[in-house]
Amino acid sequence: MNTQHAKSPCCQAKILRFGGRRRQCRHCKRTWTIRSRKRGRPRLRMSSKIFQQIFLERFTLQHLSHRRPQVPLPNFRYRFRQALQRFVAGSGRQKLPRGSLTLLVDGLRFHFGRRPWVLYLMAVKSCAGKTAVFFDPLLLPGKEGAFRWEQALKGLPAKVRLRIRALVVDNLNGMKRIAKQHGWVLQLCHFHLIRKLQVQWKRPRRALRGGVVREELYQLIRDALETPDEKHLRYLVVRLNQLAAMDSITLRLQAILRDFLKSVPYYRSYRAHHKLHLPVTTNAVESMACVIRDLLRRTRCASNPKALLRWATALIRLRPTITCNGKVFNRIN
Repeated sequence: MNTQHAKSPCCQAKILRFGGRRRQCRHCKRTWTIRSRKRGRPRLRMSSKIFQQIFLERFTLQHLSHRRPQVPLPNFRYRFRQALQRFVAGSGRQKLPRGSLTLLVDGLRFHFGRRPWVLYLMAVKSCAGKTAVFFDPLLLPGKEGAFRWEQALKGLPAKVRLRIRALVVDNLNGMKRIAKQHGWVLQLCHFHLIRKLQVQWKRPRRALRGGVVREELYQLIRDALETPDEKHLRYLVVRLNQLAAMDSITLRLQAILRDFLKSVPYYRSYRAHHKLHLPVTTNAVESMACVIRDLLRRTRCASNPKALLRWATALIRLRPTITCNGKVFNRIN
């Protein structure tokens, strides 16, 4: 077997030894090193344990810098910022559950320079499991809407989108169209609806008209969300239509009521598709949003959109899962 000698990368000519670590092209006399060293000062590496301390154990950079008195606080913050950038720049691969999936989404609103920004949070839950796994968040300028949610959903892996069977979301304009395009079962969040009603129901305002009717409206909607009897549901819908035509409630409550009557089947998808074990709220995503808010309030790190996305991404990668149970009820055959 003939030995094939390496040729020079410039002229494909014979290579000559030019000292201990250098070689020379015989034709053009160009030299190069065979074991090149990295240029510049050596990069200072921080232990990965610091991410656990900051994001999970609730330490602060100032507290950890006191343990290293030889490093001033500004230098310590700079080193941590560089380490955080390298950590976020890497690929975050979460271990996704098997089988059919339920997608839970919600937006977290911020303002930078009097301009609205929304941090889009997305998690998937196995239809047979009780744990939701989060993807890396997406930060987009502008208000939350269906168009930007389409942009966020395009960032999901294609294999994951094919496994999704249901979507749990707040009743935003355009989400019904998105669920229909993908062929997903749509479950609207009960918590967001009840919170809108409680804002009007719990505050004692004597000047606000229709107090008795407003309480009846709240109880009827709560009953319509959970009743297993379809005949009783039809009675509730008729009564709610009668209340919507009355002038004794405010225009805001009338709008909430009309929107609910149009979307009653989507609020009750958890009963129509009981095999999917759908959660009826986005509370799992809301819980992650509260954790992110607490981190930002404690560290005061969200001075700009890039910093916000960097810290939120690192937090989700370090604790990517959260408990998410489906709605438990006694199904009547």
